[in-house]
Amino acid sequence: MSVLPIRRVTAAASSMAEVLREELLSGEYAPGTPLSEGELAGSRGVSAATAREALGELAREGLVVHSLHRGVEVARITQDDVRDIYAARRVFETAGLEMLLRARPADVSWLEAATERMGEAAVAGDGRALVEADLAFHLAIVAAAGSRRLTRAAQSALTELRLVLSVADRAGDDLPALVADHQYLVEVFRSAHQREAVNALEDHLSRGEVMARRATSEPG
Repeated sequence: MSVLPIRRVTAAASSMAEVLREELLSGEYAPGTPLSEGELAGSRGVSAATAREALGELAREGLVVHSLHRGVEVARITQDDVRDIYAARRVFETAGLEMLLRARPADVSWLEAATERMGEAAVAGDGRALVEADLAFHLAIVAAAGSRRLTRAAQSALTELRLVLSVADRAGDDLPALVADHQYLVEVFRSAHQREAVNALEDHLSRGEVMARRATSEPG
């Protein structure tokens, strides 16, 4: 008799987690924003147990964290975290790009598809979809290396950045320029020599790091 209530709570928690995930990845909550279990339960019309389970799901994804002194809050990423993540990205993505460029012409079909999705998201003003397509673009570069471990490591690093990228993209407020930047990368990867392509990727990541660090800077 206890199975049905457990299933109902799980379904409700999953639904609540999806709504919160959408809000978090759309940049509606800045990193470090407190998330009170009681307040969420009251405002969403669910039980405290449902809110707790939903937050637990988001914690497993790294979107929220729980600490003894602060309680539950949107995951924070420091300036040092950003520097470290981008250092790792340069290693992952350069390895994938060099493998991608071994074949001529390079197969950029996955990158083109991701860029097209970015364009559609920019037109629709859908920040979350744009961030997801941006991440898909860069994971496709890493995947070209043919290493599952490298791809998993890249996914982990990019997951940490999702919240910051959402805030940074909204702050930048020039989504068409972001799409154009990725379109330029596709063309360079398709036709340029390896050194030029790698330089273009490194420049792109450097500018992305500056934007991400700006989004994580403390006010004042």
